[in-house]
Formats: sequence, C-alpha cells, structure tokens
Amino acid sequence: MVNSINDEDTRLLAQTAQGSESAFERLVKKYENAVFNTIYRFTGNQNDVADLAQEIFLKVWRNAGKFKGKSKVSTWLYRIVVNHCLDHRNKRERLCLSLDELSEKEIVPDALKTQTDHIQVQTIELVRKAIALLPDRQRLALTLAQFEGQSYKEIAEIMKI
Repeated sequence: MVNSINDEDTRLLAQTAQGSESAFERLVKKYENAVFNTIYRFTGNQNDVADLAQEIFLKVWRNAGKFKGKSKVSTWLYRIVVNHCLDHRNKRERLCLSLDELSEKEIVPDALKTQTDHIQVQTIELVRKAIALLPDRQRLALTLAQFEGQSYKEIAEIMKI
C-alpha cells in the first residue's frame, strides 16, 4: 500500500484505509480549503462546491487503501479532484447546461458587489469568463498553478502528462 514516502499525510491516509475516522477528519481539515477552491475555480458555481467536495472526500475514504505511495498524498488527492471535476463537467454538458446559464450571483460573489468595487467586479467577471472558455485541461492546469500553487511537476503528475 504505502512504500518509501513516509510523511504525516501518508500515515493519515494509511490509517484512513484501516478505518480511522479521526485520521480521515484530519486529512479533510488539512485539504478541504484547497479542494473547495479548486472545485469552485473549475466549475465557477458555488452551489456545486459542497456537494462535489463531499463526493470527492467520500472517494478518498473509499480508495485510501489504493494509494501506492508513488507520489505525494496531495498529488493523489488533486488527481481525484481533477477527475471528479471533469466527470461533473461532462455530466453537465450531457444535460445541455452551459456556463451562459450561470446567474450573475454565481459568477461574482456578493461581497464584491459594491459600487466602489465595480471595476474590480467587471475585471473578475471577464477573467472568469475567459478562463471558462479554456479547454478543460488548460483550465485545470491554470487553476492548479495560479490558484493552488502547485509546481509544474506536481501538475504534470496530477494531470498525467
């Protein structure tokens, strides 16, 4: 199950594989913000974030024993997030939902909707729309690099390229 990589995350994941809820909770607490942010930046829809994160962490719980230790736990987890987001996107496309159907509230957080922030809101909206137009893999690479701080090597591992 776990080979040469011997860090706290690997131990927590191994304990999770053995059914330790406390180890799993510690992993969730450590990575929940990064997972939530990645999902939001990929989907652009705040309404999807909690549900997708729950599904992702359920996959982590169920698949903890499959971790082989050939990469960091964070890389393995991001791979799960990427795959799940891509699956979600494909399901949405099959249901003929498009990014154009997103309401302004979903595109721009309420906190930014003040008159003094009007230019910033417009800029953020334009950037999000531009990012949304990127092909899935390019959008994921950009999100992982610019918003999640992953190295190019980690991104390559996560995206299997």
